[in-house]
Amino acid sequence: MVKKTIKQLADELNVSKDKVKYQVRKLPSELTTKENGITYIKNTGIEIIKENIQGKIPNEKTSELPNNYLVDQLDFFQKELEKKNTQIDHLQQLLENQQILTKQTLDEKKQLELEFSELKKEEPKSWFRRIFG
Repeated sequence: MVKKTIKQLADELNVSKDKVKYQVRKLPSELTTKENGITYIKNTGIEIIKENIQGKIPNEKTSELPNNYLVDQLDFFQKELEKKNTQIDHLQQLLENQQILTKQTLDEKKQLELEFSELKKEEPKSWFRRIFG
């Protein structure tokens, strides 16, 4: 049975010891042993940790990524950006339309207020003048 320390496994996977320690904490206790204060990981635990760590895309190891990964990511984000730009343009147009409608409504309100104030200014005619002009 092969056993490895956290440091040995971290060096082998080219990751930090903290990443391996985090994975070790998630393992069942029967997959690790402690001898003289040193934690050893059994074969099954090593395989589980390898799967967990290698299944993730390393942040600082872009040279290990597939060749087209970054190109695919760039294409994806460009498409997303185009969608967002289209949405922003549409919202801008809606905002402009709303501002135009608001201005028209305010203008109509002012016109009605003006007409109303002019009607109020006219002297009320007596009933005789209304009938005989």
